Amino acid sequence: MSSTSSLTGRKLVLSTLLETDHYESLIKELTCSKCNKYMKPPIHLCVDGHSLCGPCYEKSYQCHLCKKEFSLIRPIVLESLANKVLFPCTNEGCPKHVNLPLFDKHIAQCQFRIINCFMARVYGDCSWEGRAGDWMDHCFEAHKEKVTELPFMTVKDKWDAKKTEPVLNYFLLKCYERIFNVYQVYDKRGGRMMWTVLVNDDNAEKFYFEVDIFLPNLPSKRIVYRRPCKCEKDADFLEHTQNVYIPVENVFSMLDESESINFTIRIGEVENLPLLETPTASESLILLHQEDVKENGQL
Repeated sequence: MSSTSSLTGRKLVLSTLLETDHYESLIKELTCSKCNKYMKPPIHLCVDGHSLCGPCYEKSYQCHLCKKEFSLIRPIVLESLANKVLFPCTNEGCPKHVNLPLFDKHIAQCQFRIINCFMARVYGDCSWEGRAGDWMDHCFEAHKEKVTELPFMTVKDKWDAKKTEPVLNYFLLKCYERIFNVYQVYDKRGGRMMWTVLVNDDNAEKFYFEVDIFLPNLPSKRIVYRRPCKCEKDADFLEHTQNVYIPVENVFSMLDESESINFTIRIGEVENLPLLETPTASESLILLHQEDVKENGQL
């Protein structure tokens, strides 16, 4: 038997086992009878042997079932089983089973978890609620101007001095087989505009983003910044030093005749960026001279 067919066979056996009544009864034994959540070590017992999870134990002074005091005995076998068993995801419809150390991570990223449309938190015009895995399809249907399947997006945004929420814009770029979350934030207290891009990848730094602010009819005025993307798990992403920060007076100087800011967000892979070397003084003069020649239409 080949290794591939052997692995397939083991997966089939495991899948069959996870669906048995015997396995469901085992999961029930490892579920807290008070909060109905899976029990992580340390697990506690009362003197009659009823088990309780750690958080419920900390909030209780006696067993909620028999009203007796707690025991000092550690249920070593029960804790050992809890660390080895594959627990089913609690989100309806999800077939995934994971061990306890990975359970919280899976729940936070599960495509079957129910979420509200994040666009509503920024723009306040959407009441959608559904599975996380269906959210992108919803965005492409209901928020077409805020999403794209290209590695770049060009935006013309009317400046609204009355807007009080710090997040001015939020966009989604679906490229490189990932979803990139683009935030434009106005830090009124700090007097600056900020852009950042988050991606669901532990190695987010392998991607970069560019903010290119321009005036359509004045090519001599342009602001371009390049920074690495950051992971969605970064809780302090708004304070990150690798965000793009631009003094708000510089941004205002780039408003067009309709008082709109024009900018392009680009996503790229760092490995495809060329390494730059600083030119010498003589090379700089040569490059500058070449630019002058081009502007005068000479070869």
